Amino acid sequence: MRAVHVIESEKKPGPVNVVGERITILAGGDLTKPFEVHIQEGVQGGGPPPHFHPWDEAFYVIDGQVEITVEGKSTTISSGGYVHIPGGAIHAYKNISATAKMIGVVSDPRGGRFFTAMDQLRVPEDMPRILEIAEAHGVRFLVPKPL
Repeated sequence: MRAVHVIESEKKPGPVNVVGERITILAGGDLTKPFEVHIQEGVQGGGPPPHFHPWDEAFYVIDGQVEITVEGKSTTISSGGYVHIPGGAIHAYKNISATAKMIGVVSDPRGGRFFTAMDQLRVPEDMPRILEIAEAHGVRFLVPKPL
């Protein structure tokens, strides 16, 4: 039987910095199976390149505007909008307002573990390490591998 998971506002965990995005893992890993909940905050132009992973992912935009591209089709999602992305679908997002904030829900504990492992890494300096971490967590970026 799973346990009840409560985070009181004054005990909210701090964010990790994932290539310029601040991601706070509210519910993650085995503690909250079968899903995780993250708060993702970024600046204009921020967001991951096209990628895919085996788990489902959903975003609920709570502030700003985010352009989300799934399987080549782009949609602008504003505050109050939601998108569900099935596992295996190629997707990316880009913050198009000055700032953006989303609640992310993923169906696999590798999501939060991936974000934690990526904390403080930078592009382009850390690209070999980023790609190594991504592969270890089932994430595949559609970018050329460094020479």
